Amino acid sequence: MLRTAGALVAGGRAYGVCDAAAASEHLQSKQTYFQRFPTLFAPFYGEATKETLLRQVGDGIWAVEQNLEIGPLQTPLRCVVVRLRDGSLWVHAPLAPTEEFFELVEACGNGSPDCVAHVVAPTYALEHKVFVKDALKRWPRARLWTSPGQFSFPVQVPDDVVWGKEVSGVLDGSDIDLAPPTIPWSDEIQFETLAAGTFRIGGSPLTFYETVFFHRRSKSLIVTDCLARIQLTAPGRLSEPQKLLLISKRSTAEPLPADTAEARQVGWEKTALLVTYFFPEHEELDPDAGVGVVTWTTGWHENFKALAGRLVVPPVVRTLIYAQDPARVKRWAERVATRWDFDQVVPAHWEAPIHASKKDFEKAFAFLEDGSIDAFPANDLARGLKPIANIFLQ
Repeated sequence: MLRTAGALVAGGRAYGVCDAAAASEHLQSKQTYFQRFPTLFAPFYGEATKETLLRQVGDGIWAVEQNLEIGPLQTPLRCVVVRLRDGSLWVHAPLAPTEEFFELVEACGNGSPDCVAHVVAPTYALEHKVFVKDALKRWPRARLWTSPGQFSFPVQVPDDVVWGKEVSGVLDGSDIDLAPPTIPWSDEIQFETLAAGTFRIGGSPLTFYETVFFHRRSKSLIVTDCLARIQLTAPGRLSEPQKLLLISKRSTAEPLPADTAEARQVGWEKTALLVTYFFPEHEELDPDAGVGVVTWTTGWHENFKALAGRLVVPPVVRTLIYAQDPARVKRWAERVATRWDFDQVVPAHWEAPIHASKKDFEKAFAFLEDGSIDAFPANDLARGLKPIANIFLQ
């Protein structure tokens, strides 16, 4: 089931608008927000608009999706909403705070802001926590739960400044460690937290954490960055054709191609390579064509096929974050696979839900035992991720 806020009313008449222009203006206002914390993603800071989609992905669980934008590159970014037995909502990694986003989340409950009881910041990654403060302003009665290590660089910032309220609990270790259980949703949603690696940034140690969750009723493993599956074809509603066409060009000096399904697919495949590897193998500077001109050489399609359509630990996570202490990651992965019998994985990026079992999970993490298993193309890693990883790991 796919819904937008505009689809929750009939033809705009429930809002009292009489014509298409007024309805469109009204919908745009619901999709507008102000980004108050600077990020690397569009907009860096200031006002912007985003469309939000809602899909039910299991019994009592929904995926709420927007686009994550880096220049012309767009990929899906996902918030997960769970309706607990008492009818209240548990919201994982809130998205850009548009009225449309808030209304769609609340529609998973009784439609009131008061139905949101819990908000979760599951990881160190900025895109998954930057809008938590806005969410808590909308849902002031909600309790806040975070993974460890939040906003501790370059200085420790008080919780009431960062989040707008005190943290109800830090999700360190595992819910099994709680004696007695102190988290009100832990009988429905269990968790395991990975301390993925500690790096010295700006002279200060910074540990990257990710907490993953198991929703028992839907048998869903909810993750942020540790697992993903890149779609073989572009996601329909959230893909802007003009941006796919821009990326699809063989050379940046060429004009925009005709809008065809084939050109959009090329744009999607190149987008996936650029987002995944930063500087993929077959994107080359072409000085013969002019200063700053970039040309794609033959072979990029084969590299996309080697990357997409399978459950993997993304290259940036595997190469940069997990390489520091693979033994610790392996122990965490074994706990997850041993403890939970899940049917699907719901990541924050790329495709979801992904039909996957614990065997698929174990296969995705098999590289921890042998780095040659499921290896990514060496030349795709060589110009972007590997040099960055070498700096951090030293």
